Amino acid sequence: MRPQVISMEFSVGKLLLLLIIIVLVFGTSKLPKIGEDLGKAVRSFKKAMHDGDGHGGNTGGDGKPTDNLNDKH
Repeated sequence: MRPQVISMEFSVGKLLLLLIIIVLVFGTSKLPKIGEDLGKAVRSFKKAMHDGDGHGGNTGGDGKPTDNLNDKH
């Protein structure tokens, strides 16, 4: 017996259905606020990724390593 495969492709119909469900759940008055908050979160995430420069986030706002890198406990 072969396992059933579930399709995870997004078609236009599925996206429209998702949009209708979102509108029904949140209402049209809350959608602009949700979009604004989501945009702020994405910008904040991008800024954090850019500021980290791939060094694990152990830098201060000026890009210099913080003191806790030299501490050996």
